[in-house]
Amino acid sequence: MTKENLIEKLMNEPQPLPRKVPDYMRQKGGIWYWTGAMIMIAFFYEVMTGVILFFYYQPSNAYISTENTLHIPYGTVIMTTHLYGAYIMIALVYIHLLRNLFVGSYKKPRQVQWLTGIVLMILTVAISYFGYSMTGDVLSADATDVGRGIANGFPVIGSYLSTIFLGNGSDISLFSRLEGWHIILAGSILILFAVHFFLAEYNTIMPSAKETGFKVPAIDKEEPSYKAWYPYNLLYMVQIAFFTIALIFIIPSLLTILPNVPALFSPLPQVAASSPLASSVPPYPPWFLLFVYKELDFQVSTSLGPFWAVVLFTGLPLAYLFAVPYFEKKDTLKITKRNIVVSTGVVGLIYLFGLSAWGALDPGIPVSNITGLLFFIIPLAVVIPLIYYLANRIELGKSSLGENAWKVYAILPILGFISILTGISVYSVIVYPTFYNYTAMIILLVILGLTSLATFALVYGVNFKTPTKKLTDKGHLVFGSIYAFLAIAIIAIISVMSPTQITSQGLYGVGMALLFTLAGAFVKLYRSHAFKE
Repeated sequence: MTKENLIEKLMNEPQPLPRKVPDYMRQKGGIWYWTGAMIMIAFFYEVMTGVILFFYYQPSNAYISTENTLHIPYGTVIMTTHLYGAYIMIALVYIHLLRNLFVGSYKKPRQVQWLTGIVLMILTVAISYFGYSMTGDVLSADATDVGRGIANGFPVIGSYLSTIFLGNGSDISLFSRLEGWHIILAGSILILFAVHFFLAEYNTIMPSAKETGFKVPAIDKEEPSYKAWYPYNLLYMVQIAFFTIALIFIIPSLLTILPNVPALFSPLPQVAASSPLASSVPPYPPWFLLFVYKELDFQVSTSLGPFWAVVLFTGLPLAYLFAVPYFEKKDTLKITKRNIVVSTGVVGLIYLFGLSAWGALDPGIPVSNITGLLFFIIPLAVVIPLIYYLANRIELGKSSLGENAWKVYAILPILGFISILTGISVYSVIVYPTFYNYTAMIILLVILGLTSLATFALVYGVNFKTPTKKLTDKGHLVFGSIYAFLAIAIIAIISVMSPTQITSQGLYGVGMALLFTLAGAFVKLYRSHAFKE
């Protein structure tokens, strides 16, 4: 086959690029098919804001240049949304991975696509670590100290790796390396993104299990009812983009305004590592690495050393994810027929949530081998029988879950995590009956109740939905006008705010989040009117 014929084959089989997709991908619940697109949107936002910050960052004076950036026009908005854009991107990567694991998107013909996704997850966490460490504050120092300890533990070449990634010990060497690797990883993600999305298009979307009869390989066959990419899918992507960017703006902007935000969640730099106040800041790592830092507190980790502890607790789960497509080869996508993979996925999430919460509550506190063993055994003992029970119930026709079973399995680790937090809060109220503890307990009880209700509704097929009426032409006009007037009012308010005062910039960010939300709502309204979607 000639090179030209190969390219033609890649671009046109099983159907021409870009693929047309079924309508259900743009309807209610279809957002699950677009989590990859949301990650891409967050990444491009990171690139745009990162380029701006690059012009103000000075590796020779990392902390001062970071602090000064907060006071340039809209610098606080750019810096805080860049930080939380990375956080949201990581959260979306985890959600994307979770969904694909449960629906079986790792099966043929998507094995290589799955592997590139795992590598992208690793690169996303890595680039976030290097970016988080660039600020020069006390949290940055804690992060780089742990990173240096792990790198130095690598057999034979550990000291070389530490120098390559974290410099030779001087500040300018450290922050130059952090900046360089941050940029290199951004380029690597961009290239691998292109490969991953090409594979996603080439292999077609993962179609609804109803369409494939739960059979492997799951290839989407284009139907005459499929609509063109432009304008249908393009406008839907624009809608998703507006809502995603609104999310990136709203969280850090609110946290910028609120007083006394814990260091773990604050979007603003903490005190300098050399400051006398540095000892008053808990040694928190970035939240997305809390589980790694807590693993290092285990007694067995102390014996193994940081490097081998990370290999044991983090390397083995990654190796498992890489191996999934090659040991789980059943020709079915039924989630009830893949209990081992599903069980390990749910248990893995419980470990991730549990270790992260543990690291946030007790950073740096040693964990005995007995306590650590119980932490790992109890979820296994509870989850595996529960997964098999649910699978058996579905197979016997006692539940109408069908292809939505993965949603229950996704909720289970969250339910377990919330249950643990609720138990802790109830105990705290009994021992320390403060207003804060009572408030936390009430909020957690409400969340636990709602999550339990959602799980019950999914398992037993309870439908709480109420029929909705479609808007008339007059209704579209009214809502469109309301959105426009609200947008004008918000623009008028935020346009007079100080572009350099930190609190004003927080309010400006909230206003921008509302504008992006209104823009997304307007696109959704237009799609409803023009395409009846």
